[in-house]
Amino acid sequence: MMKLTEQGVLVLEEKDIDYMYCYRDRDGFRFDDSFFIELESQKITFSEGDVRTIHFQFDKEEYPLYEERERLVSEVQSAVRTLDPSYDGSYVK
Repeated sequence: MMKLTEQGVLVLEEKDIDYMYCYRDRDGFRFDDSFFIELESQKITFSEGDVRTIHFQFDKEEYPLYEERERLVSEVQSAVRTLDPSYDGSYVK
């Protein structure tokens, strides 16, 4: 389950990404909109300065997510910047 830690780490698990892809693929939402829907459904809010880094918790065994990792990272970074313009783009590799 997605969470924002007190240290400013936004943690995304495989299941969170699956839900976002479902909104995108099934309902035709843009990825950033599906990200915002998932934040809202999990009651996660943040504002400028809250997110220091993003931690994607899935690895090579969790295909097809890993194959799309570069695009996924870019899309999540863009969506986070919409809510937190000071987010510098860092993420845990």
